[in-house]
Amino acid sequence: MSKDSVSSQYNTDQDDDMSSIEIGIYDVLLPCRRYRVTFKVAEVGKVSLTTEFLLRLIHTVDGMPETAVAKFFSFEPQEMTYLLNDAVSLGFISRSAGRLWLTTAGRQLFVPWDEAPQIYNVDTRTMNVGFDMLSFSPEDKTWMEHFDNRLPELPIDPLIARTAKEQIPISFKHHFNDLTSRRHTRYDARKTLYSIDEVVPTERYTAIVPIVVKSLRTNPAQGEPSLLVWRTEEQLEDRRPITSAIANFVDELRMDLPTDANLHYKILADLAPDLMQDYVGKDGISIERFFRDTALLKGAGFRRNRRTVPILGPLISAKTTRLLLDGLSRTSANSQIDCIPKKFYWRAPSNRHWGLSRSLPKLCEGITDYLATKMGEDIPRLVSVLVREERTRGPERAFSEVQETAPNSLPSSLEIILIPGLLVAVVVHLPIQAMNGHAVPLGFISIEDNVVAGAEKLLKEVTVIELPKERITDDMIDFPEL
Repeated sequence: MSKDSVSSQYNTDQDDDMSSIEIGIYDVLLPCRRYRVTFKVAEVGKVSLTTEFLLRLIHTVDGMPETAVAKFFSFEPQEMTYLLNDAVSLGFISRSAGRLWLTTAGRQLFVPWDEAPQIYNVDTRTMNVGFDMLSFSPEDKTWMEHFDNRLPELPIDPLIARTAKEQIPISFKHHFNDLTSRRHTRYDARKTLYSIDEVVPTERYTAIVPIVVKSLRTNPAQGEPSLLVWRTEEQLEDRRPITSAIANFVDELRMDLPTDANLHYKILADLAPDLMQDYVGKDGISIERFFRDTALLKGAGFRRNRRTVPILGPLISAKTTRLLLDGLSRTSANSQIDCIPKKFYWRAPSNRHWGLSRSLPKLCEGITDYLATKMGEDIPRLVSVLVREERTRGPERAFSEVQETAPNSLPSSLEIILIPGLLVAVVVHLPIQAMNGHAVPLGFISIEDNVVAGAEKLLKEVTVIELPKERITDDMIDFPEL
């Protein structure tokens, strides 16, 4: 396959060279705590217009005789008695020696910018609110899965944590309108926070923060975190300590390019020689050219004449997951039960924090659930197997079984998803165009029988692999109409 044929087979966009690419997907735990906040809300109260006019009058002429007030309103003695009793019972006016005076509470009703008295009703309320322990911003408690406890947790600055008692009331006041409107469907904007009386810490918990690491096509190994799937730009402004901690987390993902990097990429050429033939030279693999060509691909899918598709980005990204499940559906569409494997294998690279995302167990479930529909209820579900090197850690909670291999039996950056007999995905996680930087996942997904068989042979050399009883034939594959 020549370079020209690669460009002609795939929909490319030559004018989008400066756009970003996804090179990493992670979830991290955000430490939080719930607080029971007791507070008062004030609402502009309702008094009769006559009482309001009386307050205005006495505010203008404090100590006005009751007889003059009655004459002003043209009230009968009974009407005057009712009016005065109402104003006195509210605590805004006092009567002394036949005269009317504003009480201290009555005088406080008037502000320089409004001639009308500001009369409030004050209610005491309690709200249980969760705040993160980095920025002290509101953070709801959500359902946590068994897998989530394996995720890395953002560190808390002990000095900042000690200020929680002072910071929570400030944050509650700052976010009060948003907290109230989200929790009460009959929210009344006229109600304002009057006071915060008590803040009591209760349970601790963690929340999930999804991170997408992106880089420019022109500088792929320089990754930057994006949190826009979690919060808007405006909301992130209030969460600077969180964005700073995540920036440190992403910076820790940087790695040195190994001296034998060419051997890592050679696996791609060994398994998919037709795809990689134009990138193999006497000096090794021209990986930067392969990267540039793959980065320009847009909307590539499987065809009868295109059974191996180059990919750029994590295997757990939405785009790659769709392609992988599409390939699986095509190879298993008309397959016999004996062509469906009992297990599938996920070989983990040794890259720092690899696979620590909720997207990984979801993809495992997606593969298992889809093939379960082909097998029927009486056949055991597909078993997911994590293959990793000895003495390395991985997201084992996402898998049914774990198999360990000898150290250095395969290149450390190599990731493989093998569904024996049906599909294989292979990517290499190394910096591109840099001696140090973020790993850029680059490789392919294939439903080509000889490529799948080659991956089976590769993994069988380092661990035990169970193959299906029968192989699919070409007529079983559901290729789209051209």
